[in-house]
Amino acid sequence: MALNGIIFDIDGTLVDSNAVHVEAWRSAFEAYGYRIGPDRITVEVGKGGDRLVPAILGQVADARDGDALRKRQRSAYLEAVRRDGLAVFPRVPELFAALRARGLRSALATSSDPGHLQGTMASAGLDLAALADEVVTSEEAESSKPAPDLVTAAVRKLGLSPAQCAMVGDTVYDACAATAAGVVALGVLSGGNPAPALLRAGARAVWRDTGHLLEDLECALVTGSPGERALTREVQETLMRAALESAEAGLRAGEVPIGAVIARGDGRIVARGFNEMRRSGNPTAHAEMIAFAHAAGMVPPAARDVLLVSTLEPCVMCTGAAMETAVDSIIFGLRAPADNGSSRVRPPAGPDNQMPRIVGDVLADESRRLFTEWLRVNGNAEQRPFVELLLRQT
Repeated sequence: MALNGIIFDIDGTLVDSNAVHVEAWRSAFEAYGYRIGPDRITVEVGKGGDRLVPAILGQVADARDGDALRKRQRSAYLEAVRRDGLAVFPRVPELFAALRARGLRSALATSSDPGHLQGTMASAGLDLAALADEVVTSEEAESSKPAPDLVTAAVRKLGLSPAQCAMVGDTVYDACAATAAGVVALGVLSGGNPAPALLRAGARAVWRDTGHLLEDLECALVTGSPGERALTREVQETLMRAALESAEAGLRAGEVPIGAVIARGDGRIVARGFNEMRRSGNPTAHAEMIAFAHAAGMVPPAARDVLLVSTLEPCVMCTGAAMETAVDSIIFGLRAPADNGSSRVRPPAGPDNQMPRIVGDVLADESRRLFTEWLRVNGNAEQRPFVELLLRQT
């Protein structure tokens, strides 16, 4: 099993509290003269208040009333949960115990502040923080979901790489935050969001609730990371060094130095490639596409543990190819802000492919050094603008 850590959202995932949050927001808006229906609020639940208020009212109203609205909502929520107990979703303690028995670490990651969290746990009659190894609240993140900050903080507190983790959540914002952090998203329907919406947001699979997840735990863990070997930082760097060797071969051949390898989940490399656009005159001859071509027939079509490792963040074409071939993880070195597929390729809807987890900044300086060397020894006029822009942006 390749997973080492599981991160959990709380509201709507472990505790049935979403409706209480919606009503607290509705009453807060009403107190300040805003008539906002529950349906409009419901679609924003899962974000922190820093994002929910401007999403509903706009930036001007948020600047004027946002802080007061957030304070009012907090008071209304805490009063409601003190008055009426919250229900915990099925078999939550057993789920955490099962993860611990398998040697997995766990973390809670919530857009709520510590006071909200304490109120939720007291109302539910369950010390969730004691079940998990780590807890991350809004105070430890600059931005709330769907930004990746909370998930990134949880990964860091677990002492793991994003590629070693999965996140369980009930909203599209959980899925977006997880995937943006390089963590596989797993969805639950207990918060009221439909499965198609969660899958479109990047969830790899969806379960009914925590009880269903526990029943299907082995499948869920394999879905989260199907490889045999944990993708520790050391493993990622070993594979990246192989990709850098391919990039150096491309540099010697007069190509822009981008290298890629295709590997299986046990770390075994099955194919290599470097950028061949100049030699071939083919604008699609990216390193990743060359490696995919070399891997043809060497990977079973049903394999779900395939890794694509590239010295440069893959473009839309290469990210799409990875998605269509059900690559589990894309690991890249240097970011490509002007030409990446990470933020531009949408998760697939078909059962035969999946959105890869995407983890970057692995030996990025080594990749950058090769581009700088290319400018010194080659730097042809046709490709020079691309490389110069890349280096300016990174």
